[in-house]
This record gives sequence, structure tokens and C-alpha cells, in this order.
Amino acid sequence: MMESGIASVFESEMSGGMSGGFLYLQTAGEIMLAIALLGMAGLIFFVYSQFENRRGLTSAMLLLLGIGVGIAGLAHLADLPRLWSGANRFEAVLNAFAGVFALGSLGLAMWLAPRLRKRFNKDLEAEIAAHSATRNALTKAESELEVRAAAHQSELARIKQRFELALRNSPIGVFTQDTDMRFTWVHNPPPGMSSKNLLGRRDEEVLPLSVAEPIIAAKEKAMATMQPQELETTYESGGRQRALYILVEPMIDKDEKAAGTISVVVDISQRRAQEMQLRLLLRELTHRSKNLLAVINAIARQTAARTCTLDEFLDSFNARLVAIGSAHDLLVADDWRGASLRNLVQSQLYNHLSSNEDRIEVEGEDVMLKPEAVQNVGLALHELFVNAQKYGALSTSGGHVNVSWDQFDGHGVKLVWEERGGPQVPRPDSVGFGRTMIENVVGRALNGEVDLTFDPDGVRCEIAIPPSQLIAD
Repeated sequence: MMESGIASVFESEMSGGMSGGFLYLQTAGEIMLAIALLGMAGLIFFVYSQFENRRGLTSAMLLLLGIGVGIAGLAHLADLPRLWSGANRFEAVLNAFAGVFALGSLGLAMWLAPRLRKRFNKDLEAEIAAHSATRNALTKAESELEVRAAAHQSELARIKQRFELALRNSPIGVFTQDTDMRFTWVHNPPPGMSSKNLLGRRDEEVLPLSVAEPIIAAKEKAMATMQPQELETTYESGGRQRALYILVEPMIDKDEKAAGTISVVVDISQRRAQEMQLRLLLRELTHRSKNLLAVINAIARQTAARTCTLDEFLDSFNARLVAIGSAHDLLVADDWRGASLRNLVQSQLYNHLSSNEDRIEVEGEDVMLKPEAVQNVGLALHELFVNAQKYGALSTSGGHVNVSWDQFDGHGVKLVWEERGGPQVPRPDSVGFGRTMIENVVGRALNGEVDLTFDPDGVRCEIAIPPSQLIAD
């Protein structure tokens, strides 16, 4: 009976209502748990508010934790009405213990919060200081880099200016092309080409295929062998033949592979023309030297055949060489293109009569003679002058010579040598070297006519110089 009574009392205590003291105890525990949870939620939200960047994983976890703790605190407040409807003592003691523990944790958290905040601020300040030092160092480095970049940019500008000044008005052009052989940069292109027409195009698109093929082959070989290539080529531009010297260098990328080519192109058209002119002059000089040697040999033979002593031979021969030399001086002065007839007459006559220039009259509109005519007319004038000095008008003080020329039909020139006031001229019994030179050699060499007459009043010589021996104005 006793055991049955105790059991019924315990059962009533566990399942039914409780005494007033336990009810108040459980109510206080629920309130303390609710306050503690809500306080912790507040602390969590406070810590969350201190984060500068609230998009990280830690911030998200704190936010969720604060919401969960706050909801738990509100749940405990919501359970208060249930306590008065029925609760047991075990639950009341448990809630009271949990409430005291939660309040203690809240107090501890509130006591630690300022210290954690201080430490957090200290760590944050240290981190900010470190970031600030890093930022200052980066700012300084950026300033130094800007100064260096400005210096390098200025130096590049000076180099570019020197480069452009060096190539301005020069026959040198520079090109770059990619691996597809398309022009990517052009500076100072050769005549007939422009940067606008070259950029983005290939060699065969701007040059005839016969010209472009060897250039393309050289550039492909430069990229394949990583060695420079050079070649010369010609092309026509504006009706003029142009000659180019091309040096091709491979451009190498960071992987030591060919990234295209850079080509230096030099317009050597003027040099080619000068070389051709020099070859022509050398051939002409060789030809004329042979002719001159033949003339000198003939003069030496004829002079030797018509002189009796060595001194007489040397005087005559040297005088004739001087005459040839004077004619050649005129040719050299005009690059062997020819000489003025007036200058030729003066060089053959006035140089020998510095004190009696008034005894020689020269008339005629000046014309230009070709080199062959200059040499032969000069020899003829020399022989006429020497004969006039020895036997003709210039052998006496009262004689004078008139040298004149005028154009005749066909635009040729007739040169007339006429002597007056000298001794009476007899008809020569023999044919001397001078007469042979004038009538035969000079006439045949000029492909013209020579009329030499020995009039008693003075020697007269007419030399017809055909148009083929004249140079156009």
C-alpha cells in the first residue's frame, strides 16, 4: 500500500502540475536562457558589423549564427505560457541550470568582448599599418617606374628622331613583315611605293612576280635558317628602272622562333647608273687610247720621215703632242662629251701668240664638236698655225690670219682658215706631213671634205664638218 502511494505521488509530480516554487524556477530559467541567447545574438551581430568586407564566408557564417541564436532566444520566450499550463520539476531544474549557465556565458562574453575588440582593433591596426606601408612602397615604386618609363619614353623618342633624321631624304627604307609575309611596318619606302599601299599586303601584291619571287625566297630562307640574307634586284617605277639592295634579318620571339622579318632596302639606282657610266667611259677610254696611240705612232713615223736631224724631229713631234694634249684637256674638262669649237681654236692658236693676239681674228657662232672632231680639227689647226709661222702670214709682222665658221646646208659647219698680208705663197713641189694630215687624215676621220689651196696672197683651207660630228645644243 505504501509503495503504491509513493508511485502515485511521483507520477503525479512528473506528469501533472508542480508546486509554485518549481514553476517560478523554470520560468526564471526560460527567461534567463532567452535573455542569454538574445544577448549572444546581439554580440554576434555586433562582431558582424565590425567587418569591412561583409561578403566573405566568415561574415556569412556569423550572420547565420546570429540569426539562429536570436530565433532560439525568441523560442524560449514563446515557451513561457506553456510553463503555466503544465510542467514537471525535472524540466524546471534543467531549464534553471541552463539559464544560469547561459547567463554566465553571456557575462563572460560581455567581459571578453571589449578585450577581444581591443585586440581585434590592434591586430586590425597592425594589418592596416602593414597594408599602408605596402601601399606607400607600391606608390613609391610606381613613382619610380613612372620616372623610369618617362625617361625610357624620352630616350625612345630621341632614338626615333635620330632614326628618322638619319633616313630622311636618304635612299634607305626599313620594313617589317609577319610570318605570313605581310607588311606590318614601313618607313621611308623606295620611289613608287607608299606605306599606305604596302601595309597588310605581300610582296607579290605590290611587285611583279618575277621581282617578288627571289625576295620572298630570301625572306623564307632567313626565317628558316635564322641567318641574314642579302640580294639585289631591279624593278620599273614611273618609266625608270630602279635597282635595290635588300638585307633581310629574321625577327625572333621569346621562344627563339621566327616571328617575321625586318628588311633594310637601299635604292642603288644612282650607283648602278654611275657604274654603267664608268664602264662605258672605260670602254670609250680604252678605244680612244688605242686610237690615240695609233695617231701618235703615225705622227712619229711621218715626222721622222720628213726630218733630217733628231732635234728637228723632237721639236716637231713634241709640238704635235702638245696640240693633241690641248685638245684632250678640253675633252677632259667636259667629261669627254665634246668641246667648244671656239675654245679649240683659242687653245691651238692664242697660246702660241700671247704678244700678237691681234693678228688672229676668230669669228663664228660657237658650236660643240664631238671628241673625234675635236682631236682631228685640233691637229689641222696646229699644222696650219705652224706653217703660217714658218712660211705664211705669221712669219712677217704685217700678216694676219682669219679663222671663221658658219653653218651650211644640213646644219653642218664649214671652218675657213684664211691668211693675208704674208709673203707670196709658191705652189709646193712636194707634199709635206702637214698637208697630208689636213687633206687625207683629217678629211677621212671627220667623214667630211677638206679644201686646201695655196693662193699667192695666202693659204686658204676649208674644212667641212658634217652634222654627225656636232653635238646638239
